[in-house]
Amino acid sequence: MADWRSKAAALLPELSGVVDRESWSCHVYFGELWHLALEAHRAGDEETLRRVYGFASWCFQQPEQFLSNAIVVSFYEHVFDDWKLRDDVAHRLTPEIVAKVRPLWEWRWSTERLAEVDALFSGGGTPGRNAV
Repeated sequence: MADWRSKAAALLPELSGVVDRESWSCHVYFGELWHLALEAHRAGDEETLRRVYGFASWCFQQPEQFLSNAIVVSFYEHVFDDWKLRDDVAHRLTPEIVAKVRPLWEWRWSTERLAEVDALFSGGGTPGRNAV
C-alpha cells in the first residue's frame, strides 16, 4: 500500500496531529481533510485547496483499491455537503472521480440535487481544471 501518511505529512503539515496517530485509519484523516478543505473554500485559500485536492487526487489514483475507495467514501462523497460551495468544488473534480463517486451521491441526494450537480459537469464549467 502507498505510504499515504508520509505523503500527507509532507503536503498538509496542518493535519500532522491527525496523520501521526498510527491507530487512526485513513478514513479519520480523510474526514479531517474534508474539514480543512471546507475551511479553505470558505476563506478562498487557493494554496490550501490545491494541496488538499492534489493529495485527494493522488490517493484516488493509487493502484491499491483500499486507498482509492477510502478517499471516495470519506472525502469525495462529502465534497458537496456545503451546497453553497458547489461551483467552487465542481471545477476541482476530474471526470474519473465524478464517475466513481456519483453512485454514492445518487444514494444520498434528491433527484433535483443530483440533476443540479450533473448540470455543473455538463454545463459551461470546466470540471477538473484544478485536479492534480
